Amino acid sequence: MSQPHRQTRARILLTNLRDNAKQLKSYIDQQPMLGVIKADGYGHGATEVAHAIADYVEKYAVAFIDEAIALRDSGIDKPIVILQGVYSTEDWLLCAEQQFEPVIHNAQQIEFLSEITSEANRVNVWLKQDSGMHRLGFFADDVEGAVGQLRAHALINQIVLMTHFAEADNPESPLTAIQLERFYAVLHAVRDKIDGVSVANSAFMLGDDVLDAMGLTKWFRAGIALYGQNPSQAKLSDAELLKPTMVLEAPVIALRTIQPGETVGYGSRWRAQRESRIATVAIGYADGYPRSLPDGTPMIINDQVGCLVGRISMDMITVDVTDIEGIELGDNVELWGEQLPIQVIADQARTITYELFAQVTRRVPRVYAD
Repeated sequence: MSQPHRQTRARILLTNLRDNAKQLKSYIDQQPMLGVIKADGYGHGATEVAHAIADYVEKYAVAFIDEAIALRDSGIDKPIVILQGVYSTEDWLLCAEQQFEPVIHNAQQIEFLSEITSEANRVNVWLKQDSGMHRLGFFADDVEGAVGQLRAHALINQIVLMTHFAEADNPESPLTAIQLERFYAVLHAVRDKIDGVSVANSAFMLGDDVLDAMGLTKWFRAGIALYGQNPSQAKLSDAELLKPTMVLEAPVIALRTIQPGETVGYGSRWRAQRESRIATVAIGYADGYPRSLPDGTPMIINDQVGCLVGRISMDMITVDVTDIEGIELGDNVELWGEQLPIQVIADQARTITYELFAQVTRRVPRVYAD
């Protein structure tokens, strides 16, 4: 494949991805870990992320079967957990064929099993309990029956009981305590019929993992932490800090000086209070740089801070570089990454880092660096 001509790009730091995975593995004393690479590896490229972290994860997790098929087609051969599970009998057979492990979260998914009478490879499943987040899963009173139904079918191999916490980033959350209590009540009832448990996402891995697995295998789900973000309130030492994995950057493509009182961009949102040097940079909301960002949002140019001025266009932004010496056409601008944490931009946009990663569009070339 030819190299992209466009200089706007997302530079993916594979060494940092590996280092983050290694760090997370050390936090959990080498217990088994799922590498969550849904949404195209949180915008980083699922196949490339899968290869980078392969030595530190036992399985991968994606949102739906099509994402898993794409990984198989690219040569990824580890087991893959399907977080939204199966939607048909054919999906079950595909899981058996491809070593996919569906999350079972409703009765219909189990009913599909009754249509399978032919021999097939056995399938590991993850049974989801709705302990209080109320998106997916069986309520507590229904879990034991669901486990029994799964155990009765010849296709089913191992069962992992899982749940998901709504406020895992807050260790003092009363809801988390309630969810844990509900999970434990079910775990006591089914522990002899299952093979593992999973409650810990990135926030729990970095914070306080409070689950007593009662002798069962305890699976950790590494998501946003793989990509250098700490979603918990736990304070990490300098040695433990996770590393940034994506540098979003674009070139300066125009420079001009405007006079006091003149405006910049659509709607004339920003007005110069002094003679100002304005750089136009080749990135916009069609690339995933949020249109909601306000004037003053920082970016790094020549190791110095420039500030967004004027509305973000589809393909371009304008930046006040009046106080930066030596700006030239072609200079590189870091929108987030190694010098400017993505969390700063998320705060400015009043969103979360997950969304910023995931919404970087495919017209931004991913360039992989070891």
